[in-house]
Amino acid sequence: MAADTTFLPVDREVTLTEKVYGRLRSALVGGRLVPGQKLVHRQLAAELGVSLTPVREALLRLVSEGALDLDARGIAWVPQLLPERYEEIMELRIELEGRAAARAAALATPEQIEALRAIHARLMQARRAGDAATVLAENERFHFGVIEIARMPVLRRVVENLWTQAGPTISLLSTVPRPVSPAGHPHDDLLQALDAHDAAAAGAAVERDLREHAAIVAPLLGRASTHHDRI
Repeated sequence: MAADTTFLPVDREVTLTEKVYGRLRSALVGGRLVPGQKLVHRQLAAELGVSLTPVREALLRLVSEGALDLDARGIAWVPQLLPERYEEIMELRIELEGRAAARAAALATPEQIEALRAIHARLMQARRAGDAATVLAENERFHFGVIEIARMPVLRRVVENLWTQAGPTISLLSTVPRPVSPAGHPHDDLLQALDAHDAAAAGAAVERDLREHAAIVAPLLGRASTHHDRI
């Protein structure tokens, strides 16, 4: 009987490509890569401790997803979003993350809400301390924590792609003063909505959060530096 060849051994380079892709994607989502930043193959390979092949494959995958662009020399770089593309991404985020929040309001347990409240507390502490990196990391953890509660894996994947494209614009928030709104942080509204199992209020809190975010970032698009060459 012939051997079953449905599944072939996984090549080591494939595994490395996935790891490099995940590392780069996380840097994009978390705003650690900024608009205009070039991603030089050899430098990335040296920093990540891998060969050129997985770096090249991971970059091409991100290009195919719209997260990176290629210049005339084939060098990948983080695009500077045009205002209309940024607006489209944010409108989709409002729709999808609002839907997830509404679903989370029906499903969230007290323990899950307390975990989100702790994340937000760390975010606010970091904001008061001027720790932008921690603010970004905790904000990402909070938003995807809500989506995790909603148990919508397909939606999560779509939202992850949107974050990958828009994530680098988050770095622009650190270039301008960001006083806390007199109405308080939208995350507080979302936490209250989850406590009350109020789907409409949860969706509205997400919309307020993202629209306030966009109101700051949108006027800053195009001002980012174009001379970054490191991850």
